[in-house]
Amino acid sequence: MLSPIHTFKFFLSIFVLSSILSGCAGTGDKTEQSAFYPPLPSPPRIQYLTSFSGPNDLEPDSSLSEFVLGTESENSALINKPYGVAIHDGRLYVVDIRGPGYAVFDLKNKKFDIIYGSFSGAMKKPINITIDKDGTKYITDTGRSLVLVYDKNDKFLRVIGDGESFKPSDSLIADDKIFVTDIKNHRLVVLDKNTGKQLYTIGSVGAKDGELFYPTNIALGPENNIFVSETGNFRVQKFTQEGKFLKTFGKVGTGLGQFARPKGIAVDHKGNMHVVDAAFENVQIINKDGNLLMFYGEPGGDRANINLPTGIAIDYDNVDYFRQYAKPGFELEYIILVANQFGKSKVNVFGLGRMKGMDYEEDPAAE
Repeated sequence: MLSPIHTFKFFLSIFVLSSILSGCAGTGDKTEQSAFYPPLPSPPRIQYLTSFSGPNDLEPDSSLSEFVLGTESENSALINKPYGVAIHDGRLYVVDIRGPGYAVFDLKNKKFDIIYGSFSGAMKKPINITIDKDGTKYITDTGRSLVLVYDKNDKFLRVIGDGESFKPSDSLIADDKIFVTDIKNHRLVVLDKNTGKQLYTIGSVGAKDGELFYPTNIALGPENNIFVSETGNFRVQKFTQEGKFLKTFGKVGTGLGQFARPKGIAVDHKGNMHVVDAAFENVQIINKDGNLLMFYGEPGGDRANINLPTGIAIDYDNVDYFRQYAKPGFELEYIILVANQFGKSKVNVFGLGRMKGMDYEEDPAAE
């Protein structure tokens, strides 16, 4: 008999591997893999698109051939233990705790690099990456208890913090402020983006509404409110930027809409939250009213699976780089990046969209 956690996992997902043979001169065999949530024949909302673990994955055909033929080199996966993930202007960034540093997948120019930093910009245990509109990067380093700032060209600029006041695990940029999750003092620290000066704090240790216990990740909603995932309290809380408590989502448990180890969180333009659970090894989509819409992802040994997932990011601006991976007829609205600390794929790319010609009227996830 399956345990409640295994029952909860999305065991109905479909993994389709099909070969399309073309008789045209100069055209070789092409293999395509697709995983949909919910699975066909239901109208799908999420499709697994592709994965990134090393430089070989910048060439679509090479990654697929390696998957089929089993010839993937041991050196092709250069990311050891990722946590945070982000994308900006055609570049995919993955923070590697054991690197330590962050990897850069340049999707435009098909180049790969790893930024380690040096001297004042050296990274000890980087966890998350936040990218401002101008390309400035903010790396939370729990090993140094600092936020490290790099420019759009990956040049180190400065540090934020004194190495003692807070232990940052994630950060968020909102106008001229930086919101930092402080896992040492169980609070949010709000800093001036330009000077690094502490302005105020949000929350204190505890389990009541407005209190925090191991606030791990943070995201900004479409109404400029803040969403904080608490690994210690097994929930997500919503605050105004001034620190006013608004709402709690979820609680500990193995049921739908409950959490065991919530970590990464991202919010789409409609206010729907995508919450990573490292214990269930899936992602739940919860609407602004707290209702579970659907969940996607599952553990396993295939490239499409997610294993010990951590960070997540939603992006609308770089969708064109991933349309080539979508099943014909599946129209992408945005992409979702999920980092994994175990398994074949270090970063999985999913797409939210709709299959052309299918009826979505009764689909709750279409909100």
